[in-house]
Amino acid sequence: MYYEEYLPELNRTAEKFRDKAQKKLKYCTTCQPYDGGEYIWIMGNKTSIDEIFDDINCPEKYREDIAEHLHCPNCGKSGFEQYEVAGTEDLHVLEEERKIKSIYTRFEKKLIDFRSHLEKLPSLALAHPLGRKIHKEIINNNVKTISIKQTNWSRARLVTHSKVFEQTDMTAPEVGLSSGGRFHHQGQSVLYLAEDDELAMIETLDNPNNPSLIWIQKYIQELELTGILDLRNDWDTLSDDHNEVIQALLAFRYIFEKVEDRSSKWRPQYFLTTFIADCAREAGFNGILYTSSRSYGNNLVLFNPNSTAVHPIDKPKVFIYEPKKSLFEDPDDLTRFF
Repeated sequence: MYYEEYLPELNRTAEKFRDKAQKKLKYCTTCQPYDGGEYIWIMGNKTSIDEIFDDINCPEKYREDIAEHLHCPNCGKSGFEQYEVAGTEDLHVLEEERKIKSIYTRFEKKLIDFRSHLEKLPSLALAHPLGRKIHKEIINNNVKTISIKQTNWSRARLVTHSKVFEQTDMTAPEVGLSSGGRFHHQGQSVLYLAEDDELAMIETLDNPNNPSLIWIQKYIQELELTGILDLRNDWDTLSDDHNEVIQALLAFRYIFEKVEDRSSKWRPQYFLTTFIADCAREAGFNGILYTSSRSYGNNLVLFNPNSTAVHPIDKPKVFIYEPKKSLFEDPDDLTRFF
């Protein structure tokens, strides 16, 4: 016999209230960590099943039966009691969802029109009202600026021939040698770094689904980096530190659009981001910290590739990149590098 066969039968009205209550229920006591037999509430807004019923104006006569039909979407617990402790969505998350919905309503058409404008006239971003707005906000420093303390970075290059790379082969290309990228124009010299080896490799590969041999150069940052424009796409970045235009760019993820065919010379995904980089350079920023479009984690681009705050350490090494597997599961496996 299945558990569902013992549940009380609900009429159509009760089923509608069950569906409303189920949408509000997000967590329960089982989801929370325990300390000495007592749970510590950290996930969601603590409430009760009955208070959820109050919020949806559920008639008292249905509540006890509906509670037995509810289940926790986070851990799977089912069969609640009417007055049992439960959790709704975190108030912070609800506020962020409201903020994002408002941003979509106000900026969706403007951003679509701006993107269309850039595809036709890539060099005339300032001829569009939204382009002028973005320029104004960045130039006036009405954006989130951060400092990055001492840390480590990684840079990668694909193994394409038998030459043994030195540190000088793993620095930024000189002026005139680079192809266009997310935050630089063709020929500009900038230094791109990733927060770890695996992300650096994925960013380098044309197809991250294929195993490959890749050079990895470790970088160390010994001095604090200041004047960095923060374009990371997470809950925290959609905060009051950003004005509404930057919030819209982050919420719509136009800054992080992936280039599917890297062999193509047509990369409209970069028109907006190179414009933002130009504005940041003009405003005196030293670089941009941004969310990867290809994997989890963050990348850093430094406009001055010769910055003394960051420099390579040790010799570069060759790694075997294996898709969807950590390179460091077994640090003693010598077949992973040589």
